[in-house]
Amino acid sequence: MPDTEITFDSGAVTYHGTFLAPDGFDGPRPAALLLAGSGPTDRNGDSALLPGNIGTLRFLADLLAEHGFASLRFDKLGSGATGIGPHDVDDIAELGFTSAFVDPAAEALRFLAARPEVDPSHLVVVGHSDGALVGLALSQQADAPDIAALALLEPLAVRLLDLLTTQINSQLDAVTATGQLPQPVADELRLALSGAVEALRADGTIPDDLPEPLQNAGLVHANAKALAEEDALDPRVLAGQLADGTPVLTSCSAKDIQVSVADVDGLDAALTGARLTSVRMADASHVLKHLGDARSNGQDYVADLPWSTEFSEPFARWLDSLT
Repeated sequence: MPDTEITFDSGAVTYHGTFLAPDGFDGPRPAALLLAGSGPTDRNGDSALLPGNIGTLRFLADLLAEHGFASLRFDKLGSGATGIGPHDVDDIAELGFTSAFVDPAAEALRFLAARPEVDPSHLVVVGHSDGALVGLALSQQADAPDIAALALLEPLAVRLLDLLTTQINSQLDAVTATGQLPQPVADELRLALSGAVEALRADGTIPDDLPEPLQNAGLVHANAKALAEEDALDPRVLAGQLADGTPVLTSCSAKDIQVSVADVDGLDAALTGARLTSVRMADASHVLKHLGDARSNGQDYVADLPWSTEFSEPFARWLDSLT
């Protein structure tokens, strides 16, 4: 199954990606657009923040091809061959979430639909982590090609700032419990975090005097526009707006340290009109690798671990049901 290097444009940026077609196909085939998670994550699912290969999107592309689906995956802004295009770092801060991530996904879907190898009436969007929110947003874009099915894998299932608040509060609980941080300092950080969330939701700004630990968590002026725009996209509201009967697969694992099963259960509950397949796993990491008896700490993302059959087997059955 040879990879084909492709490029497409969105705004002022040329995006670089890979089109993969199944072996020996004899006419237009169903195809999937793969959308990466947050941060500088490239077309294969590898992150510039972690040394080594993660490979989640490459794994998904191969699995799709085995089941008769072509696929397109691309280096999102700030990653891989795409880089930051003609922008400088200050420019990127002004782009916001929609123009930096949702609009390029729409262009990628149009590019995929136009390929002669692809049946444009059978387009699937597969979003991993933050990419699931992009997929849901894409489903509501009037000028984007119709999406026949959605896979939301380890998805962002609540509003972004709610998730960020939960994660930071959990970290504060952990360090105060072990005596690494005095409780009054943790309380001050919680109060500052609440104020930052309130400001972002009110007018898209971040206070000037945020404590350094919160700035280190990404709450800085350069990220304000993207954070506010992404937080305004409530995945549960978007899920409820999908066309009735849309096939949707969601997945989550008890060992996922970024997304909770309870949150994804809540997303499932919002998919009231969808034809839902819900995959729940016991031993998979956030990046869909099999952990066995081990716990995830994030460093395992780049470990040479097998892919989770808890995920691949039901996902393969779901793909077969679409064709």
